Amino acid sequence: MITKTKEKKLANGEGVCSLMLNIANIWNIIKVMGCQSMKMSQTWTKRLMHNTPKAVIVLSALSLSMNLANSVSSFLGYAFALAFAGLIFAAIIVNPLWLKYVMAAAAYIAFFNTLPELSFDKLISVIYLSLVLLAFLLPSPIPVIITTCYYLYFIPTYSSVVEGEMIRTIVIGVIINMILYSLLAFYFRNLKKENEINRKLNGQLNEAFGKLEHMAYYDTLTKLPNRELLKKRMVEQLFSDSKVAVLFLDLDHFKNVNDMMGHNAGDQMLQHVAAHLTEEVGHCCFIARYAGDEFVLLFPYQVQEEIGELAKHLIHSFHMPFQIEQKHIYTTPSIGISLYPGDSRDVDTLIQYADKAMYDVKRGEKNGFCFFSAIENEELLLQIKLENDLRSALSKEEFVIHYQPLVEMSTGEIRGFEALVRWTHPELGQIMPGAFIPLAEQTGVIVELGEWVLEEACKQVRSWQRAGNPNLTLAVNISIRQFKSSCFESTVLRILKKTGFDPSLLELEVTESMMQNLSEMSLILGELKRRGVKISIDDFGTGYSSLSVLRHLPVDFLKIDRSFTRELTADTSTASIIKLIVDIGHSINLEVICEGIENQEEMDFLLQYGCRLGQGFYFHRPASADEIGSLLSSKDSQGKIAN
Repeated sequence: MITKTKEKKLANGEGVCSLMLNIANIWNIIKVMGCQSMKMSQTWTKRLMHNTPKAVIVLSALSLSMNLANSVSSFLGYAFALAFAGLIFAAIIVNPLWLKYVMAAAAYIAFFNTLPELSFDKLISVIYLSLVLLAFLLPSPIPVIITTCYYLYFIPTYSSVVEGEMIRTIVIGVIINMILYSLLAFYFRNLKKENEINRKLNGQLNEAFGKLEHMAYYDTLTKLPNRELLKKRMVEQLFSDSKVAVLFLDLDHFKNVNDMMGHNAGDQMLQHVAAHLTEEVGHCCFIARYAGDEFVLLFPYQVQEEIGELAKHLIHSFHMPFQIEQKHIYTTPSIGISLYPGDSRDVDTLIQYADKAMYDVKRGEKNGFCFFSAIENEELLLQIKLENDLRSALSKEEFVIHYQPLVEMSTGEIRGFEALVRWTHPELGQIMPGAFIPLAEQTGVIVELGEWVLEEACKQVRSWQRAGNPNLTLAVNISIRQFKSSCFESTVLRILKKTGFDPSLLELEVTESMMQNLSEMSLILGELKRRGVKISIDDFGTGYSSLSVLRHLPVDFLKIDRSFTRELTADTSTASIIKLIVDIGHSINLEVICEGIENQEEMDFLLQYGCRLGQGFYFHRPASADEIGSLLSSKDSQGKIAN
């Protein structure tokens, strides 16, 4: 039976040990969950993890020592009790694992030797103390140590009779605690493994994201920043409100390297250029590969002279060749420059302006630099607007045809008309042919526009013919783009048939610049001439033709350019040239028409030289169909223009 003294000791010890056990359990909860769910600060977490286990271990060791001292009342018992407590404490805090096991085993043997002769209660003590060794296999030994101390305190003195019910209760309690804390230990180990796996995965993900970010912002060939990073950096610099120059650099004749040596050689050239730019100006410029052989440099500057010096330095640095596939290859840069904030405050616009300035260099001598010009940009914007609007102008019926009379100068009789197209822009008003015809040529709109002009003019002049002027002729300008179209000849014949216009009264005017391919021109024009269509060479004397080749072309008329007429009365040599053209034209049976006649004196000179037909403001300006209709109605009885 347990004595009253023992019961008192049990009651007191149970309170102390229960408190320590609760502290240990609370600590484990904080350790497992606190740092994750409660998000404690790193400093306080470290303090708790460093100090709380030590305090609990010390209390546990002292409690166990007191129990040993009470159980074995001898000097040797006290000595071994203190040694046991000290060894447990040392075994917990010493880092080397093998030393912990050695010290734990020594503590176990020390306590084992304090027990009297082998007995049933001694066996129970050995089982309890085995839990101390198990504690060293758990992530945290505190729960097992506290549990061991708690149940050791319930062991009666070794001279007492141990009741079976108490033994069963103690054993069941120990087993339950062992299972509980073993499960916790298993959970802690798995949690630790998962954390290690997560750390590895996070490291791999961070590395993968780093590679993806590098691929997204850097050019794989040159290792320079790409267009995306360039724009990002430009935004950063523009927000800093500092002055920045955007230099758009393009390599001259780079296509020749690709064509002659292959794309691998071209790639090597780009790599060499990237390294060269980095070496020369990388210390002061942000350098990016924009596209192909184009690079963009961002240069923070104070005064504009610094930009010019930088551009000159870059151009000079390309004087040395690059070593490509054991060959010395030279290249030069063309550089366009735009300025922030002077030219624009928009990233894309700054790049566009620098690109435009670079192409201005390309159109010149190349191997140079050019600053963006706002005035030139306005002209460019106007040209872009005209080009865009030109594509829809025909469907919107913005084009009109004006007619300028062709006059028999000796009598003043109207021989026919030249059809001249005009564009009435809804915003810009009247646009002259010199502004939009070249754009129509470039865009290909001229083919459709020319077909429309021919058909509308044939319809109009045909109506005037039916109104009492049956012999009126029509002259229509033909562009090189129209002439080279595969269906040009069939288109002309189709329109003549559709409108009922007499082919012999139609004159197609071609320019001298179209006479470079004489065989092709002779073939097509010859077929039209066989159908009765007349052919006229416009602006004669300003292009490629010579009088000798006229004999080999199916030409009917020569039109002397207005630049000669302007100088007719002021320059005797010009007058001689006109007389020579008229004489030779007549000698090969060509009718000569003189353009740009503006006064009586010029007309008299031309009549004197034998030129019968003329056009110009002296007779009548180009006018709308309604005005020409009124003009035809106002002719005097002799058929002359009423001036």
